[in-house]
Amino acid sequence: MESDLVRQEVVHLLREAPRAPEQPFPGGADDVELSELQSRLGLPMPTTLVDWLRICKGEAIGPGGVLGARPDQPHLDIAHGLSMHPGWRARGWIPVAGDGCGDYYVLVGHGELAGHVGFIDQAELDEIDYVVASDLWLFLRFLLLRETGDRRWPVDRQTVLSTDPAMARVPRGLQPWSGDA
Repeated sequence: MESDLVRQEVVHLLREAPRAPEQPFPGGADDVELSELQSRLGLPMPTTLVDWLRICKGEAIGPGGVLGARPDQPHLDIAHGLSMHPGWRARGWIPVAGDGCGDYYVLVGHGELAGHVGFIDQAELDEIDYVVASDLWLFLRFLLLRETGDRRWPVDRQTVLSTDPAMARVPRGLQPWSGDA
C-alpha cells in the first residue's frame, strides 16, 4: 500500500477512533514537545515517528493507548515507557503503543528489523515475540482498524500480506501467523 495513502487513512481512522467523551483529540506535538521528548529519550527518533507525533502526541485510544510526547500522562509517554525497560534503549526499541494487558508494541531502531514494529509480551520483555508490521504507519493502520472491529490483524497471514507485503521477508519465527511466534 502506498505510504501517503496509508498515512491519510491513519489520520482518518485516528479522528474516528472511539475515545472517552472527556478525552478530546490531543492533536500533534509541537517542536518544543518533540525536542523535549528527544532529550528525555536519549536516542534518535526515526523520521516516521516524528511525523506521527506531529499528528498525535499520544492518546488513550486502542487497547492500551498510543504513546507519544505526554509527560503530563506518564502511561501515554514514550520516554516514561522506555525508562521502565532500560534494556530497550540499547536495543533501539521505542515503545509506541500498549495492548492494555501490560504488553508493548515497539518501533525497532536498528538491525535487521529496523523500522518494523514488534510485539513484546510482558513475560519476556527482553525479546520481540513477533513482528506486527513492516513500518509504523502500517502498524497504526492495523491497530486503528482493529478498533473498528477488524480482528484479523496480526495473525491472519493473507490480510496482513495484502496490505503489508514486506512482512513476508520477516524471519519465519517472528511472523505472527507462523506458529513459532
